[in-house]
Amino acid sequence: MRERIKNYAPRGFPDPASCGAFYDARSRLFGDDEAASLEYSSLGVQQRLFARAVEALSPHGRILDVGCGLAHLLDYLGENDLPFETYHGIDVSAKMVERTAERVGDREGVSFGVRDILASPLPDRSHDVAYILSVLGYPIGDDPMATMLSILRRAFDACTDGLVFSHVMDGRSDRRLAFPTVPEDLAQLCARELGGEATVHDDGKDFTYLISLRRSQ
Repeated sequence: MRERIKNYAPRGFPDPASCGAFYDARSRLFGDDEAASLEYSSLGVQQRLFARAVEALSPHGRILDVGCGLAHLLDYLGENDLPFETYHGIDVSAKMVERTAERVGDREGVSFGVRDILASPLPDRSHDVAYILSVLGYPIGDDPMATMLSILRRAFDACTDGLVFSHVMDGRSDRRLAFPTVPEDLAQLCARELGGEATVHDDGKDFTYLISLRRSQ
């Protein structure tokens, strides 16, 4: 049964709170398996995504990690000597944030919070760059694209420089994906709806691709 649940993927969520409850449950069930808690096939896959993300948008200044999970991005920054002033991780899963705060402990310049960025936006320009990794793959609400754009808008408004996020492409995964998109189409939509300069970062291999969105100079 545990293995069946490990591979279970819902078709979507009616709202962000339901998404948070799903990851609360996974965190409780797979507390000894961080990859399974976060729905990664392995933590090596996660590390590869982090490497691609920081190449697409260099970390600096005040970092916002939307959907921080267990804050493995924070670990990655430290392990690779990537400088930043502050790190703030937010997640809709209270259990994830609780586990993360216990794991990381009290560290200067590092903070976490349970937050639905749609219901409780961050102050404009309160951070420099944002990372939204392995967060937007499930459809949320009656209009998933509108929900995703709203999340991206809130995060983009909170940053002085820009953000990078991952999304999924059909045809490069064994499992059927609930909410795939075409990279170039999504980049054009982000540029049109949110402003800024959108760039696709696609290695042509992983079913996850990245889009960076930077403020126009």
